[in-house]
Amino acid sequence: MKPLIYLAGGIAGLPGHEAIDWRQHAFWMLEERGIEALDPMRAKDALGGQTRISTDFHDYEQLGAFFKSRGIMTRDFNDVKRCDALLVNLLGLTKPSLGTIMELAWAYALQKPAVVAIEASGNPHNNHPMIHEAMPFRVETLDEAIDAVAIILNR
Repeated sequence: MKPLIYLAGGIAGLPGHEAIDWRQHAFWMLEERGIEALDPMRAKDALGGQTRISTDFHDYEQLGAFFKSRGIMTRDFNDVKRCDALLVNLLGLTKPSLGTIMELAWAYALQKPAVVAIEASGNPHNNHPMIHEAMPFRVETLDEAIDAVAIILNR
């Protein structure tokens, strides 16, 4: 059975392609190493063409169960529970990603290793001590994060 990685990172407030492109890159790079990725953007193709994904989930509730608050929370929490580690991309974010912060907290509570791609300084996620402590592995590029996850999983 392949190890599982959860791909955490910003969605709300981003252009659709920014929420999707890095995850697709990571998915294929991890697949080459025998690692399966769980993508919170799966089954959300409607968001891909958005110029800016709304920060109000109510704008998408009519699109189905996985766009409603309960569907988002239940699926993403289940994904974090069943994964072996998290790959978290915070690069380029100018505002805190609240969902990603929750996913980091779940990983910390469930004792799942999290590899976080984040700038050395200037990222809004750097300034809170609890968020900082929930990032056990910090790197500065997505490719470094992919490599680190593979090392953690012995792949």
